[in-house]
Amino acid sequence: MSVYNAEKYLNEAIDSILGQTYSSFEFIIIDDGSSDGSADIIQHYADKDSRIVFLKNMVNIGLPKSLNKGIHMAKGLYIARQDADDRSTPDRFENQLYYALKHEDIDIIGSNAYIIDVNGDMVCENRSFSDIKDHKQALLDRKAIFYHGSALIKKSTLIEVGLYDNRFYYSQDGELWLRFLANGAKIHTIADPLYQYRVLPIKTVKKYNAQASFNVVKHMIYVHHCSDAEINQKLIQIGKAIAQVKPQLVVPNFMAIYWKSLANTAYFNKSISKIIPYKYLIRAYKENRSSISRIHFFKLGLMYVLPKFIIRANRAK
Repeated sequence: MSVYNAEKYLNEAIDSILGQTYSSFEFIIIDDGSSDGSADIIQHYADKDSRIVFLKNMVNIGLPKSLNKGIHMAKGLYIARQDADDRSTPDRFENQLYYALKHEDIDIIGSNAYIIDVNGDMVCENRSFSDIKDHKQALLDRKAIFYHGSALIKKSTLIEVGLYDNRFYYSQDGELWLRFLANGAKIHTIADPLYQYRVLPIKTVKKYNAQASFNVVKHMIYVHHCSDAEINQKLIQIGKAIAQVKPQLVVPNFMAIYWKSLANTAYFNKSISKIIPYKYLIRAYKENRSSISRIHFFKLGLMYVLPKFIIRANRAK
């Protein structure tokens, strides 16, 4: 687990790992130059639990480089991922390892997941990942085949195909999974939701645009088979664009958009309760600063009364 300024959610993430029903593991946590209290929180846990291996980067080096440091240190046959703002269900390792040992030809094991909000409240269950048939096409279409933090990876295959590509500031997991597939590796997604993925508000457009740029590179590598020189040139261009010090464009009304997106997510997935879409819609309405019309919220509320298949059919048309 790589950590960068994640003190708000870090206790939940660490507790979810230390509380696993399968307890024979080492927990490698890399603080990637955090400027908040993340390092102190990690040290507090490391002082109490000998399974924790605490690494500290003096400066921020980015997620791929930090994860690669942890991989080089890892002693296990399998490496599990965990993000610092998410949670794993208590039986995650037990279920994934059971499947891995029963199917030793599988190289990566993900799972379906629950979606949680900024407060840690359960939004819904995302069952879509285990239904994906063509992993390569999904990845090229900018779709996750499972949440990055839910992955259990066979270390020997990871070493064989190469670790995370340090040039991918974003979408490094998608590139790595495509590289696995290009080398004949096998992927399986467990249908049980073993991970709790925290959806956070998008305040700026920078990350979205950067992810789109890196997806272009994935097509250059795995579809068009461009030369290394062309790929490196494109990655250098993207790196320069990301590094430019410019005021980031803040998404107007981002919290209202955030709550509204969770309302739709709860409606179109298996929400814990039928009232949850309305709960988030009310929050969106309260956060709204008149950029979204009241009629729009009213129409959404009416939509949630309709059966989902009707809405999906209209969308398809």
